[in-house]
Order: sequence, then C-alpha cells, then structure tokens
Amino acid sequence: SKYGLGDSDEEDELPTDPKKAKITTLEAQQRANAEKMTLNSLRQAQKISEDAARNLDPKALVAGVASGFRPMDDTAEFLLMDKTQFFQAGGNSDFSMFDPPRHRPTITSPTAVLAQEMVGNEAHKMQLMKSSFFVEDNAAEDEPMETTGRLLRHRKLFNVEPNVWKDGASESSTSQYDFEHPSPALPISSSVSEASLMCDAQYEETSSMATGSIVAAVKEKKFVMPVTKAFKFVCNPKVAPVKVHATTVPLPRSIAYEMRDNWIADLGFYKGRSFKLSFGPQNSLVLPSTYNNMQNLKEFTGPSLPASMVFAPRLATDLSPCVMQLVEFNMVKGNEGFRESIVPHLEVQLNDCLSVNVEGSECPCIHPDSGTKLVSKHFSESLKQRNAGLKEDYAVSVWSLLFALWGDHDELVDLENNSHYMVMCRRNLLSEWLENTLLGKDLLSKKVSTHSYLEHMLDLLSCHRVNEACELAFSYDDANLALVLSQLSSGAVFRLLMEEQLFAWQQSKSDKHIDLERLKMYMLAAGAPMMQSSHGAINLLENKNWLTVLALQLWYFTAPTSTITDALNAYNDAFQAEECYAEPPKPSYKNAPSDTKKPVYDLRYHLLQLHSKRMHSLEETLDPITHTADVMDFRLSWLLLQTLRALGYRHCSPLAEARLSVDFASQLENEGLWQWGIFVLLHIKQQTQRERAVQQMLQRNVSVSAKVALYAEERFIVEELGIPMSWVDYAKAVKAGASGKHHLQAKYLLKAKHFATAHDVIFQHIAPDAIINGKMKYLHSLLIQFEDTEGSSIRVPNWANQGQIFLDFIDINAKFKQIRSVTNIADINARWENLKPQLSELCSRISLLPCPTSKHRLCQSEISQSLSCLVHGMCIVCPEMESSTVLRVALERLPLPQEFASKELRIWLEELLDKIQSQPPFSERQQPTMMEI
Repeated sequence: SKYGLGDSDEEDELPTDPKKAKITTLEAQQRANAEKMTLNSLRQAQKISEDAARNLDPKALVAGVASGFRPMDDTAEFLLMDKTQFFQAGGNSDFSMFDPPRHRPTITSPTAVLAQEMVGNEAHKMQLMKSSFFVEDNAAEDEPMETTGRLLRHRKLFNVEPNVWKDGASESSTSQYDFEHPSPALPISSSVSEASLMCDAQYEETSSMATGSIVAAVKEKKFVMPVTKAFKFVCNPKVAPVKVHATTVPLPRSIAYEMRDNWIADLGFYKGRSFKLSFGPQNSLVLPSTYNNMQNLKEFTGPSLPASMVFAPRLATDLSPCVMQLVEFNMVKGNEGFRESIVPHLEVQLNDCLSVNVEGSECPCIHPDSGTKLVSKHFSESLKQRNAGLKEDYAVSVWSLLFALWGDHDELVDLENNSHYMVMCRRNLLSEWLENTLLGKDLLSKKVSTHSYLEHMLDLLSCHRVNEACELAFSYDDANLALVLSQLSSGAVFRLLMEEQLFAWQQSKSDKHIDLERLKMYMLAAGAPMMQSSHGAINLLENKNWLTVLALQLWYFTAPTSTITDALNAYNDAFQAEECYAEPPKPSYKNAPSDTKKPVYDLRYHLLQLHSKRMHSLEETLDPITHTADVMDFRLSWLLLQTLRALGYRHCSPLAEARLSVDFASQLENEGLWQWGIFVLLHIKQQTQRERAVQQMLQRNVSVSAKVALYAEERFIVEELGIPMSWVDYAKAVKAGASGKHHLQAKYLLKAKHFATAHDVIFQHIAPDAIINGKMKYLHSLLIQFEDTEGSSIRVPNWANQGQIFLDFIDINAKFKQIRSVTNIADINARWENLKPQLSELCSRISLLPCPTSKHRLCQSEISQSLSCLVHGMCIVCPEMESSTVLRVALERLPLPQEFASKELRIWLEELLDKIQSQPPFSERQQPTMMEI
C-alpha cells in the first residue's frame, strides 16, 4: 500500500465509522502489548539503542542541528548523543540549566499510537505516513508551526510520569546533565522517539507483530484510554572532566608569545606574567617564583642567599607550578651593632636642633641649629666608635674631613671666611687630614735595608713625612739626597733649578746610571709629575690611589701658597685628561660599580668639590653608593644632609630631602628604632607629607594595652619630640580596632576627640552589650563625654537617634532608682511628674533606633520593655490619668516583642473592660437616700 501496509489490511472487517474502528483496534493492541512487556525486552531495547548511538557521528549530528535540522526518527541516537553539544548548537531554544523543571502536557495522538503499531516498517515510510496525516487533516494548522521555528506539538504517546528516566542508581546523581525531566527545547520527534523505543522492545519480545500487519480485535465496549506502565531507561551523559595539571607553560613556549605584539588590546597577553613588587614590614618582599627554583634555594648551603637565585626567572624547560615566596632582606650588611652606631649620632642631632611650631598644624617641624658645633660633636662621637668596623672607620675619615674643612678651631676664631689666613689654615688642616689618612700603621716602624731604603723613603714622602725621610737618608750616608729633600715645597726657584738638572741628565743620558727611586725623589723636588728618561717614561702618579695623588698635588706639584681648590683642579686635570695619568676618585669599598652611565665617585671627593664649588650637586654627594656597597644604608647620608643644611648648603631639592628622610626612617623602623624614625620624619619640610608620614609610622608601631598607658618609646615622642598626645591616642585606637579590641578603641577615640568615629564604635559594638548585660554605668561613662564637650552632639552624625537614646534611657533608669529610695509621697509624685515629659519623648523616639543586627533588635526590645514597665508605674502612681489611653499609646509607639506585646495587650483590654463595666449603664444605680425621698 501507500504506507507499506499489508494487503490484508483492507480485507479485515472494520466498523462502519472508520475513525472509531481505528481507535478501538489500536486500544486493544496497545493493551495486549503492555501486558507482554518484560524486563528482558527493555534491556534488549536499551542495548540496541546504545549500539545505534555508538555508530553515530556526533559531530555530523551537531552540525545538522546548528543548521536547523532536527532528527525525526533516529531516536536512540538522539537520546544517547552528547546533550551538551546539542543544546550549544541549538541557539534558538530557550533551555537553561538553571530553570526549574517543567512537565510536558499529556499527548494522546491517535497518529502517534498508529505509528507505534507499525513495528518492523522502515522509518522513512513512517515519516511519510505521519506527514500525510497532518497535511490531509490539519494543513491549515501546520503553517504557523513552520513559521514559528518548530514549535513543540502537544502530543505524546504515553501518559508517563516525569521521573520515567530515573532509576535507583540515578536518583542520587548530582550530575549537571540531569535528564530527570524532558527539556522543553527537545526537537519535535521526542515523543515519537519514545514510541519507537517501546516498539523496538515489543518487536523483540512479541513475534506475532513481526509481519507489520494490524490485528483488529474490535469489541463492542466503551472506549477507555489505557495508562501504560512507566519504564525505566538510564541515559548516562558523556562527561568530559576538566583535568587541572600543576604546570605552567613558559612564556617563550606559550601560544600567547607570538601574539604579544599583535593583540595589543588584550593586556593579558603581555602583562599576564608581570608582578608588582612592594616592600612590607621588616624589609619583607613577596615575589613570584617556581617550584623548581624554590627547591634550588632550599638546597643552597651558603651564609646568605644571592640575589641572582632569589630573583631567578623561569627557564624555558621549567614547567613547575608558580609559587609565591616571602623574602626578608638584610639591608645593613654584616653590621650587628646598628643601634650602637647610630643612636649616639641621633642624640647629638636631637640636642642640637630647633623645634618650630607651624601655624595651623599640631606637628612641629625640626631643623638643625649650628653647623660648626654639630660637625665637632659628630666627629667626637665617631672617634668613640673607631676600630669597630670598616664602616665606622670610614665614618671617622668623613667626619674628620668635615671638621678640617668646616669645623671650629682655635686659630680660626674671629676670622673672616674669605681671608687669606683662613684659606691657608684650611689648607694646612686638609694637609694634616691627608697625612693622618694616608699614614699606614706600620710605616714608621718598618725595618729597612740598604737595598730598600730608597723605596721606604718614597713611601714616607707620599705621606708627607719629610723629616723622617731626611733622617733615613743621613742614616745611610746619603747627605746630598737629604739636603735636596729638606728643600721640598720651598719655592719656585728651587724647583726650577732641579728641573734644569733633570733636563741636563736627560740630555747627557746620565740618568741611566741613577736609581729610578732616586730620580722620582728628584722629580718631587722639581715639581714634575711626569718625565721622559733613559729608563722610559716615569709617572709619579701611577698606581696611586686618588687620595695620594691629591696629596702629592697639594704638597709637591702646586705652589706653597696655592689653595685647596688649586690642588683639586690639578687633580681633576690629571684623571679627566684624554691621556689619563691618575686614578679617578673611586669609592673605597670593594666591588664598586664601574660600568654605570654616570661615574660614581667617593663621598670625600664630593665633599672636597662642595667646599671648592658651593653649588656642587648635593644629590650626588648624599647618594649611599658613594660610600657603601649597601645602597639601602642611609645613616651617613642623612646625617650629612642635616649637617650641610646647618652649614648653609640648602640647594638640595625638597623631593630628594624628603625621600632620604623617609628611607632612613624606614631603615630605623626595620631595626626597631621607630621612635627615632619619627624624629627623622619631622625634618620633612612640606607640612602635609610630614604629618601623614608621622601618623602612619605611629599607627604601625604603637602598642595597645589596658594596663600600660604609655610605653617608653611613646613617652619619648610626646615629651622629647613634641608629638601631640591626640595623635598617639588615635594611633592606638586604630591599632585596637584592627585587633578587635573595641572597648579600648572607643576609649582612645574619645581621648583623641574623634567623636564621630567613637560614636559609631560605641553604637555598633559596645552599647547593645551594655544594655543587655545591665552595664549602665560603663556605658554612661562613655556617652557622658559627648555631652561634656561643647557642641559635640552637633558634630556627631545620628546622635539624636542613637547615642542620645541610650543616654536618655540611662538617665530615666537612674531617676527611677532614686524614686524608689524616696519615702515621702509628695516627693514621689513630684518626681514622677518631672519624669513624664522625658518618658513620653523617649517612647516616641525608641522606634527610630537603627537595628542593623539581631543584637541591636534585642537591645531595642529590652529598652522598650523597661519603658513599658515605667509607663505602668506612671499609671499606678497617677490614677487621674486615663490609664487605658496611655497604655494604648505606649503599645503603639514601643517596638515590643510579640509575646510581650500580646501580654501587654491583654492587660490593656482587661483594664479597658473594667473601665467600661464601671460606667453606666453597666454600673449599678445608686439607691435613693432618705433625704431624697
């Protein structure tokens, strides 16, 4: 036939009405099939469906779904396919995994029932048959379905409960792909797919239906649609779990590496591997590393970790996960006596400074007073620390140089700074400083011989020990040399004669018979640093440190009347010339930087330049790299800054001064000397920066204790440095709040006069507990401080609805306790009368009390109950009042708990009923008296 049916279908006896005959036949057949279904047939049907799903290509099916195609009859494949891909492809559906489950309406389509019985026929023929039914019977209704995008047809073969897809094992499943309820976005063939699965199972179980014919078992009885028994079909989705591997791909091997320049809009491609570094307390630093690098650090056995290992990058072959490491740096290398070395100098600085009160600021500003006295005091303190270490010895050299160039001396009293005598005295003081600095410990006691006495004489002359050199020459019968050396630095005439003598020896080649050391001493007498001889070129400045070269220029190569500036300029010409013949003034510590863009010179050289040229850069002079390898050691730099400011050198930029003060204060804080760090911060010129830095330092380091009011450090900054006590109290309040100590926080906030913040803390953390636990006196002691201050209630926000309510309640309670102690009735009535206005006002405002937490609501309830009791007492004491009216108003105003309000309402109703009963016509009429009769 047209639909693939057998010829015997037309020969069967059918009822007169064709539609009724079909329905009756299908009803009987469905009931027979339902009785024959067994568990084995269902398992076999499931097996067939799973085999069909395995042979299906999910990608092809998803592509078809994305293009608008929906499978109509491949039901087993559809049910077992990856639903995640299907729903992702079906963009026109309204499916959401977060939507609540929705039940499908019951579908009772005769066409679907007929399709169920066509077991054994081809799927294509079944689709043709169904399509023809829809076209013939309801063609007009199919058009809007096509235009609306395949709407769901409300037909279903079985009246099945929504949980037919669950079994005992899947009921407890928590998978995100839950098929407990059919989704409303499933394609049109969903109901037909269920029928097809059932029919496949029936075909395997019942052989009588294998021919595909319709057995007409028509009986004359009333039509009843049977309810098919629900079956269980488990459909486990394909879940692809996300596997997290503990690896990190190096940037050169990442796919983002090649696109880092093209995808500029996405900062993550070239900023995703960056990390902002910032120092924390105690010189701690958090920085990223890898697991392999951390293992290398653990295996390192040296005394201190090198920076190259701490900041080691990720290698191209390192796939280990990222880890964060906390590193603490020791800013002062190998110096355990930091406190002993810096505190005496800070005390000197404190005793020789002026504290200036700035208008409009509570924080004083400190600056040094006298420069020359300050230099002398620092020099004396440095001498006490001599031989304590290399840094201490270098500090002695620096302070002694300052003392020579700017210090007070007896011979310089009442002299003008620019006078010739003053200039010559400073030259002699510098010469003395050079002698003491260059003189070796064992130079004078060194044993010499006949073959080495000339070298020893040169060493003595390099330290300006002319007398010792002459005596040494006499001891070895070298009188002529001793006579020449005795005239060193005698004047231009002697130098000219010695220069002519050296030139004559050079012309006659006689100098080749003279020792090289002796020729060098003659060159010193002639004032010639370089000379060409038969021995070759002779350079007296070769292999000499810069201090020795400067000393030779001052003593032997410049005129006896030359100044310090002349000798320094001659030295500058020596090491800055194109053909350099002298060493530059490199710093004295080992491994000084030499490959920088701008050369780094010794601090003492900068001080000499500053003395010669007043506008020499102070920023370069005070750089820590000029005197120490530890660039985070700012001790000497900051002390020199304050000393030079006191001497009048104030051309350093404010930014550089503030930065140096902050860095040195941070160094002191890391070493536990935060009180001296505040002293250093008080030297910052700008007011806002100074105040903010001091307050932040206080908040980080103050100690909070209920037993100790002020510690020694805190007493020092208040008494010695002039820091306001309110700043200390506020810092303690911040520290207490961070520690959760709200009672101490409120105490210090009130002392610091931060009333708004104190009011918030009291309301949030203290007042509710105090009201609930009955600690009225403690709460009153805190709140009364707001009233003692004039206008404080105006400055405090929400005082009327928060703090004032608590204070009024405490005041009313106190007055009530006083009434209880009074025995005179007149006094009691008078006090109750005085209490009426305040009680009425508080009952009206208690509902305005904010209740952000349950504890605040309990506190409000406690206050309301207490006020309700007071209202009752007022009604008892004052019988002339309308008690029922007063109680009604109180119940309306007070936010009472439900149980308490119900109790109060019953009392009010009883009183109201008593009042009503006592009034006519409920009251008994009075009997007439005899007089009225």
